[in-house]
Amino acid sequence: MNTRGVETVVRERLGLDPAALGPNVLERAAEARMHARGLAEVDLYAVRLMTDAHERDALAAELAVSETWFFRGGRALFDRLAAFLAERVAARAPAPARALSVPCSTGEEPYSLAIALHERLVAPGEATVDAIDMSERALARARAARFGAFAFREPGPDARPAYFRKSDDAWELQPHLRAAVRLRPGNLTDTLFLADERPYDLIICRNVFIYFTAEARNRAVANLDRLLALDGRLCVTPAEADRLPPGRFVPDGPTEFGVYRRVGVGSAVHAIVPARVEPAPPVPTPAPVAPPAPTPDAPLTAARALADAGKLDEARTACNALMPARPSDADALALLGVIELAAGRTGHAFDALRKALYLAPDHAEAVAHMMALCERRGDRALAAALRRRLARLTPKEEP
Repeated sequence: MNTRGVETVVRERLGLDPAALGPNVLERAAEARMHARGLAEVDLYAVRLMTDAHERDALAAELAVSETWFFRGGRALFDRLAAFLAERVAARAPAPARALSVPCSTGEEPYSLAIALHERLVAPGEATVDAIDMSERALARARAARFGAFAFREPGPDARPAYFRKSDDAWELQPHLRAAVRLRPGNLTDTLFLADERPYDLIICRNVFIYFTAEARNRAVANLDRLLALDGRLCVTPAEADRLPPGRFVPDGPTEFGVYRRVGVGSAVHAIVPARVEPAPPVPTPAPVAPPAPTPDAPLTAARALADAGKLDEARTACNALMPARPSDADALALLGVIELAAGRTGHAFDALRKALYLAPDHAEAVAHMMALCERRGDRALAAALRRRLARLTPKEEP
């Protein structure tokens, strides 16, 4: 099949280099779309491509390289990116931090970032994640947020038990994490790509430059440069770094992460502390900061009385008994976190307090104890962010 006319459209309109897609990929994709359209002549199909944007999108979906999985590149990379965004949240609140994933394929990358942000205690609304792809088919799969086991092949901790539920032969992402990502169609090589958007603090753009023509790659890099905040971070693969404008970007941290900042802008990403730590011996905890007076709750009051009396095992049992019926009760989760912290079970305390702060970011008691826990873990950046949040929540005494 002579696909020269189709190749021209693919190069000029989609910005893709057919040779980089692999042998016969374009020919097979064109044949599939011609069959779907009931066309027998490739020249007629080329004309259709030139005049029909929807058909170009359909062909792009056939050509899309959807080789992706959760936490591709390692957990440490996503922890680093989430830590950077968490610092932006702390520095700029109430304005949210902004992240962009392009191309997002079937959603594994932006959803990985959403999970990492959740683990860094970034509350809903404190950060936004936009995810863009030119394949409507890929976006449909991303919106469904159902993934097979092969999507979790990155070595390291398995995210499924905490953030997914089993549904037939797939794993479905929890709704609150799906809601954290905004999926939209778009072509990175379009000169008007996201022309109506404000700059992003973080842009993740990996494993795509190799598929572009030289001209399309230049347009893509120009768009990324325009959309990246002056002191933002750009994440590419190390192999793609040589496609960035010479002398304009420098590595921000280990080169294997592929995180770059503009020349002359200082680094703001600190060392990452593991999300979980081993239990430590009990230490005195700070006096609880009283939350707003709640509606009388006999079971919760009883559990708190047990904790105040030093009966930590009984208090933990009482709290855990509440959870099946009220898994979204921030007060119960905060109390459970305090109990676990007093017992020296810091890993369990972190999990409970993190859940409480996700449900109620301004829960003063949870903020105070999580701040103390982060200081103990050596996570100074997160502890400082929580201290600022607590100062905002705690009324100042009159002179």
